[in-house]
Amino acid sequence: MRRYLSAQAASLLGSWVLDITLNLLVWRLTQSPAMLGALNFLIYLPSLVVTPLLSGRLRVDNARRLSLAVLAAAMAVAVGLTLGHALGLLTLPVLLGAALVRGVLGGMEVPSRQMLLMSLTHDSARLASAIALNTVVFLLARTLGPALAGLMFEPLGPGAGFVLAALGTAVMWRNVWRLPRPSPAPPAPTPAQGGGLGAALRFVWQDGFGRLFLPMTACVAFCAGAYQTLVPVLADRVYGSASAWTGWFFGASGVGALVAAVLLSSRHVEASLRRGLMAVPWLAVLALALLAVSAHVATTLAGFALLGFCTSFVGTGTNATLHRRVPPAARGGLIALLLLAFNGVMPLAQLVAGALAQWGSVNAAFGWLAAGLAVVLAAAYGWRWRRLGRVVWDMNRL
Repeated sequence: MRRYLSAQAASLLGSWVLDITLNLLVWRLTQSPAMLGALNFLIYLPSLVVTPLLSGRLRVDNARRLSLAVLAAAMAVAVGLTLGHALGLLTLPVLLGAALVRGVLGGMEVPSRQMLLMSLTHDSARLASAIALNTVVFLLARTLGPALAGLMFEPLGPGAGFVLAALGTAVMWRNVWRLPRPSPAPPAPTPAQGGGLGAALRFVWQDGFGRLFLPMTACVAFCAGAYQTLVPVLADRVYGSASAWTGWFFGASGVGALVAAVLLSSRHVEASLRRGLMAVPWLAVLALALLAVSAHVATTLAGFALLGFCTSFVGTGTNATLHRRVPPAARGGLIALLLLAFNGVMPLAQLVAGALAQWGSVNAAFGWLAAGLAVVLAAAYGWRWRRLGRVVWDMNRL
């Protein structure tokens, strides 16, 4: 587990540096929020197709091989971008094409890494902690990666970010190669036995928690996750420098998300989820509203920190809770559903955010996202409470 998580940290740090460098390059070339939305749309779009097709076929014994192949391809992309920058070939179509390839590889990489993590966790009682620790590593990279990309972009140029991404991927490839080869998995269950994506859908439909929180996770991800497109626009148009402030705002979001992940990896995880999971999405509405009205750095940083906390708490809490409940035969399908609920909505979220900022102000875009999430929460909770005949905040009473 230590070998896996240390490599995960290096790889994810490089991935975040790569993504933010691409965003800053596109902003420098176009000064267009719509183009930033298109870039991030291409980064997230392939997961809508690749992830569900792949996840149901993943097993413990083939996840390692797939991870190694995807990591090798990701290294090739990073090296290609480095050479393209050195030769002056990184035009807008090239950057958008690289984003699409990056998205395809990401749609394959994330479920295979999740299956690798599951194969390393032999004690089911520790599964929630393992998922939360993996989230802590992801969020440390999310906190440091964008800040590092912003700091390096002007003095060192985009090539430094691409080199760092290649090195991080190489470290991950080496450590995955050194992981013990798992025992062959038992034969995949047949449709009659209820395995794969169909079993996961049936499980979620029959589970009261899953019926509410899988769609809720998607809604929070859509409204809160759209900030990836809006951050460079906000940093440039409101605070005067995309390269100077982009890393700070992403870093603040990462710090908030890290706090949530540490909380959920502690011994207080059960109490935190039971008492907080239904209330935290409303804090995301508050965070988006704060970003809509803020014109000061301190309050903007606070808004991003709160937004990161809410996104991480809802996503990690839903993930850990459903994995504890799901039958083993449906775990691969559940990974696909969770990734679709979180990453699958990202392409449309980026396009919508870019369009809102293109047609109006970036602050107004945050306001529209806050209003949309508030309407969804009121409808979902109101329907559930009316059916139960009382207001319930404890998720165990759903």
